[in-house]
Amino acid sequence: MWAVHVGMRWHPEWYPGLTSNSPLIDFQLFIHNNFPGKCPIPCGVPMPQKWCHWPPAGNLTAPSVYDSEPNAIDAIDAIDAIDAIDAFGNDSNDSNVSNVSNVSNADMSNITIKVLTYNLFWWNLYRVRQGDGESAGKLMKAEIEEDRPFDVIGFQECEDGHRALEPVGLLHIYNVLQGPHAVCLAYRKDVWNLLTHGMEDVGEDMRSHYYGRRGVFWMRLEHYDTGRKLLFVNHHGPLEVNSGGECGGDSIANNIIHVIQNKSRPGDAIILVGDFNANAASRTVQALWKRMVMLHSGTSFGGVDNIFGNMDSSSVISRKNLGPGGSDHDALTATVTLGPVEAARVEAAVEAVDFLKAQPPGNEWQHFWCGQLETDVGYVPAEVGDSLDVAAPQRCCRLCQQDPRCRSWIWKDGGPSCEMYGAAPVEKEKVPGFVSGLSAAEATLQGGELALRALTSLRPT
Repeated sequence: MWAVHVGMRWHPEWYPGLTSNSPLIDFQLFIHNNFPGKCPIPCGVPMPQKWCHWPPAGNLTAPSVYDSEPNAIDAIDAIDAIDAIDAFGNDSNDSNVSNVSNVSNADMSNITIKVLTYNLFWWNLYRVRQGDGESAGKLMKAEIEEDRPFDVIGFQECEDGHRALEPVGLLHIYNVLQGPHAVCLAYRKDVWNLLTHGMEDVGEDMRSHYYGRRGVFWMRLEHYDTGRKLLFVNHHGPLEVNSGGECGGDSIANNIIHVIQNKSRPGDAIILVGDFNANAASRTVQALWKRMVMLHSGTSFGGVDNIFGNMDSSSVISRKNLGPGGSDHDALTATVTLGPVEAARVEAAVEAVDFLKAQPPGNEWQHFWCGQLETDVGYVPAEVGDSLDVAAPQRCCRLCQQDPRCRSWIWKDGGPSCEMYGAAPVEKEKVPGFVSGLSAAEATLQGGELALRALTSLRPT
């Protein structure tokens, strides 16, 4: 509506081919096509061909503490990474997952890396509220003044990283990289040297909430003083929350690991951050638990903001939730030391599940999230359930979570209809046009079991 009533009036050159009398749907389609991430595709407009990419995940390497060669994490198919609730009945093998929790070589100098991940809520904070008195920038500056500068930053919903840092006097500290899909990277330029960077798509939104494809924006850095290398990866995950998008959470996790494997080198420290649009109840996060160590998790939308690494959780010497700073997400920071350390283990994966148990989703949009969604999947229920006429899968999930008896649901496009069941499914099958899911309570219950199993498999022996 802003484009129609304000933008066209003052800047008609921004909207070639449109006039003040053009239908609203034409404005929405123009913005969707030319400014990715601003508007979902209008209802009734044909969707682009479904994009799903699922390459072999390859090997992920962790820097070794005492060995001259890095330990390799054996590749496992993403469909096996969620062994307890594998979508199509495949068996998994936990023994295929090697130890990810080793840190730097003993003959290298130890370094400390401070990380920030922050969804800036750009359309609202910077477009509607014009920065709200630079609330996000001041939040970051206060943390820097209290402690130390962040070494690396991953912004999501970021249309201009310079705009976020410059007004509060932080731009002189950082070099900023602007990526597609409204994600940004920044690194401390007096400490790190940029070796290379890039962007790759790893998934796309569900048709019910479609903005487009989603990717990872990465950079590989070299520490000036020690020569240590860091691969830093930033991800803004697909919608709907906890769906993994049109291709599913297993695919998203697999594709992220594939990029990391291809862009990292033996001995690299690896840190993955972002607003995953997926919390501990999701297949995305649960799959990543089997491949990386969760170092920190937030609380927004059940904990969709996360920090993962290939170093042991005992390497974490500090982690903080800095608050929203005008965003609808909290800024998260974690500090890790690369090198032998003695510190209390931080089991962030278990804590993330415990948070979901203590803070289940609400019904308001700011607090609602669905336990789990899977596209083109039909559940074989354990019992006969209730059937309702419901227009969208998110609505079906919402109705299920409002009923404490409901543990799983199926949304069928043909009706459309929503079927709700009082138990988890006994089997799953591929059914085009279906969307199935678990209630938040059921997904959290299964997530707790998987978190403990993942920690056991990744813990040093």
